[in-house]
Amino acid sequence: MLRRYSGLCLFGLGVLLIVLATWLLVSHMRIFSLKRDTAVMIGTGLPERRSGVALLAANVEAERMFQQEALAAWEEQASVYVLPDRSPVPRALRAMQETVLALSREAGLSLSALSITFDTKTVDHGSVKTLRGKSTLRGNYQAVARFLGVLSFSGDMMIKDAFTPEAQEAFLRQVESSAPLSLGAAESFLYLDLLQYAANPDQAEQRMLQDMPTGVLADTRAFVLENGAADIRRVFEGIASRLRDKEVWPFPLMRIDHVVRSGDQWTVEFTLFSR
Repeated sequence: MLRRYSGLCLFGLGVLLIVLATWLLVSHMRIFSLKRDTAVMIGTGLPERRSGVALLAANVEAERMFQQEALAAWEEQASVYVLPDRSPVPRALRAMQETVLALSREAGLSLSALSITFDTKTVDHGSVKTLRGKSTLRGNYQAVARFLGVLSFSGDMMIKDAFTPEAQEAFLRQVESSAPLSLGAAESFLYLDLLQYAANPDQAEQRMLQDMPTGVLADTRAFVLENGAADIRRVFEGIASRLRDKEVWPFPLMRIDHVVRSGDQWTVEFTLFSR
């Protein structure tokens, strides 16, 4: 009786071990099948992923080369127009005259230039030379303020020039953290020609913002406007196209020294820079 009971127990234990072994074998086969399918999927998608990485690297390199070429072109223009090695007077005179005409005709402001004069001799400071000048204007406060606003952008060529270095860095960091795929578009925006932006600012901003998540659009645009773009819009509204067509931009680098008002006449003293 005891032997028969022991035999049944051993038989039952054997069946249980067989069932357990079968379950473990089936589970192992399922895991192996899943890993095999995953490996096949990864292997199949790997060439595409490699192509995507290569394309992204190529785009980054292309953007870097574009920025280097753009900077070289801007530096060349700056050496010719902004800080020339010859007299800046002819270009400065024409630029100021065209600005007055643009503000009076295109912007409809009451402004005229009574005289624009320059000293006869420059002052040599070593790396740069300066020349004093004076302009006498007739107009109301709004018109003269716009004129002075244009002069305040003298020497600026790109949108980034209207931003402080700190604002540029903060803007790119903000885009990189909130919309990293739009970092290239943000950098291109900063290198955009200032008058090209001023002539159609909404289009330029839309091109920069178009691929950003909806949640960051308002903050990004507000940052751009608060740190320089709004001033460009206000100062060049209605006159950007004329200044560009007349080929007077960029202005030679100048500094406004004094502004004196007497009735509707304004005397603006300024300093021109050259090499």
